[in-house]
Amino acid sequence: MNFRHSLRTALRHFSFFVQRGQLQQQIRRFLPYIARHRRLVVGGTGGSAFAASMWGSRNEDAAKDSEKDIAEIIKRADVFYEQYLIDNVYAGLIRYEDSNNSELLWRLARATCEKAKLTQDKAKKKELIFKAFEVIEKAIANEPPEGSFGAHKWYAILLDYVGEYEGTKSRIRRSYDVRKHLERALEINQKDPTTWHILGVWHFAFADLPTYQRYIASAIFDTPPTSTYDDALYYFEKAETIQPDFYSKNLWYMAEVMQRKGELDKALIMYKRAFSLPIVSIDDKEVHEKCFKMLQKLGADVA
Repeated sequence: MNFRHSLRTALRHFSFFVQRGQLQQQIRRFLPYIARHRRLVVGGTGGSAFAASMWGSRNEDAAKDSEKDIAEIIKRADVFYEQYLIDNVYAGLIRYEDSNNSELLWRLARATCEKAKLTQDKAKKKELIFKAFEVIEKAIANEPPEGSFGAHKWYAILLDYVGEYEGTKSRIRRSYDVRKHLERALEINQKDPTTWHILGVWHFAFADLPTYQRYIASAIFDTPPTSTYDDALYYFEKAETIQPDFYSKNLWYMAEVMQRKGELDKALIMYKRAFSLPIVSIDDKEVHEKCFKMLQKLGADVA
């Protein structure tokens, strides 16, 4: 049994004892116990100095790292990120912010973005998002001839986050670029479920666009972005086909689409599936709480 499976199994049993108002507190208490068995340190905010030490010995000058060293850094960063140990990822990659290696840079941008999502300080959150965007722009500028799916995927994600800060008009104006980079990411790697998911979110957003935002879109574009719930569902289902239950938000969006299509029985099944998944990341926590409220509203048993 691998560590990821053990972690998910333990969290699934542990969730029985977790009350809604104690989710984050209980998870933060529980994860270090599991992490110690892999000599890891729990992610989130704080503890960066200790997290840095977990990367072991390394050259003081990042530019002197060999290709083998870089490959090991990337491998370790991905292991830490898979367990949502964000401080560990960030501590290992921040020394490469002056690098021109696209694979290192997009992973640093990803870690910086996740740190932004974890902080409760609004000013710090904005600062980190814009810093992550600077890093991902550099990753795109330095991508290899064969392309970098991660750089394009995270450019699209961060472009949308920046658009949120700049306002509705900016976000809509950037929407075609967001889709372009997601589609480019899929051209490079069609087996990444998260990219399919994010494209589903793009289609869902425009299928679900409020009337006043449609007017804004029409004012910006001769042909404003449009989509349907069926289009969105196609991408969400494609992501699930590649890797079932890989992301609670994908199930949540599938449930939302089904509810809007009037397929309440199917929606209920998806809300329950999303609710039952273990809580590892901040996104999982958000989905868990949304599903709890929605299942209560629909009269479902959430005990």
